[in-house]
Amino acid sequence: MGIKGCWTCKGRKVRCDSHRPRCGNCTKAGRVCQGYGIQLSWPRDGDRKRAIISRDTRRAVNNLHSNVKTFLNSSSWDISLSEELENGRISARYLRTMKFPRPNYLSPTVINSEESHLLGFFNESRSLILGPTDEEVLAQFILRIAFSDPSDATNPVLQGVFALASLQLHGSLKSFRYKCLVMSSVKEPINWPDEKTLLQNLIAMMLLYHYELSLESDSKGSWVTFLCAVKRIINTSTAIHKLVRQEYSVFLDWIYYHEALAEFTVRHWAVPYEGCGFVPIARSPRAIEGSGSKVEDNIGCPTDVLQLVVHTCRRAIVANSSEMKYTNAEMERTKVQEQNISRAVGDYGPIHAQSAAPIDRNTMVSDLHRIASLIYVNRAVHCVSGTEFHHRRLVREGILLLTDMKTCQNAWPLFIIACEAVDDDQRLAILDVFEQSQQNRRRRSSHIHFIQHLVEAVWNQHDLNVENQVDYLTIFDAVVGGVPFMPPFA
Repeated sequence: MGIKGCWTCKGRKVRCDSHRPRCGNCTKAGRVCQGYGIQLSWPRDGDRKRAIISRDTRRAVNNLHSNVKTFLNSSSWDISLSEELENGRISARYLRTMKFPRPNYLSPTVINSEESHLLGFFNESRSLILGPTDEEVLAQFILRIAFSDPSDATNPVLQGVFALASLQLHGSLKSFRYKCLVMSSVKEPINWPDEKTLLQNLIAMMLLYHYELSLESDSKGSWVTFLCAVKRIINTSTAIHKLVRQEYSVFLDWIYYHEALAEFTVRHWAVPYEGCGFVPIARSPRAIEGSGSKVEDNIGCPTDVLQLVVHTCRRAIVANSSEMKYTNAEMERTKVQEQNISRAVGDYGPIHAQSAAPIDRNTMVSDLHRIASLIYVNRAVHCVSGTEFHHRRLVREGILLLTDMKTCQNAWPLFIIACEAVDDDQRLAILDVFEQSQQNRRRRSSHIHFIQHLVEAVWNQHDLNVENQVDYLTIFDAVVGGVPFMPPFA
């Protein structure tokens, strides 16, 4: 049933004749009749008679709200730090760890909608197509140089970014136009006297090098042309000392990483050495100062690992050449590097180390390079047969780390560790990593399937070499040397 009387009379507390649509009282008095429909009302403040909850319950709710943290615009770092501060302590692991957002480099005065889309893809993919880790530091450095002069649409670095992004999105046919623009924008080396021009053109050449690495064709070997051009410039330019600065360390480490792995390729693909003729040198200030072993200080692979790889390649392949002129101090330094890397790996491997925080992927990638370098040194320098306990432990830890990572886009450590798999369980684990890596949409390059083919060829040679008559380096040289083009391991 409805209410007795209209809402106006009910509010005035007078008798209503319930006449419809307007009652007689409201009509005579000229008031607005509020009708007879249902109306909702809430208790007024202080109305205890109509209170929805008791005072005790309200007090408990207020106390509850006072103890609950609000997480709006708060990161996990903020919450963890807040808990530490409330407990009256501050751990050293929070020092220097705050993350700052980086700007998106967009310049509508220079680029059109298509190029804006390519730039957005490059921003999203970060340095996945450039370096050994997912870190964005390298990509942001490249973009900063690309937009150092927003009015210069012919900047070869900007065109190189477009070429690489277009290759990943649309393939080689559509991206070829941007590649031509890069090559036409790069100036002759004699016109690189100043720091800015030298930096722009070196980065552009490295982007062309990565472009060739990412091509899915038999012309993969052409990457060495661009890398040798970079090596030639940094070893002969009179202005290269201008780039040896702290803010350029990520750029110099980027070059050194690919130099070192190219040294591995050339040493095993073409013997005697017929490369660019320049020995890779770590030039970044932090590498010279000895801080390159820290993960956060470089692009993912510790500098001492790369130095050990370079030394091992030279020592293993050209030990009788006049090119090998190591002093006792250099030999001792290499020995110390190997010991430091072994200490970093630990007695039980990186994934067994006690840690309160989970291991991030960049740390796992660095550990993967460390394990691979020790395995390679054992085989190429110490002539370990592969059955020794310490060596098999390294192999086991490397495979466990790969399994934990699930995917791996780092060709060199993946190749070194995978070649050591001897039983069915280990090989199945490696094949699973290869399969998931090739299905990964964020894969950095197109040559992981090629690395898998090389690994399987090494496995076949090991299986056929039942009496161990053929040594490790001979099999390596034969398999890598059998590739019709210079194989990429970066």
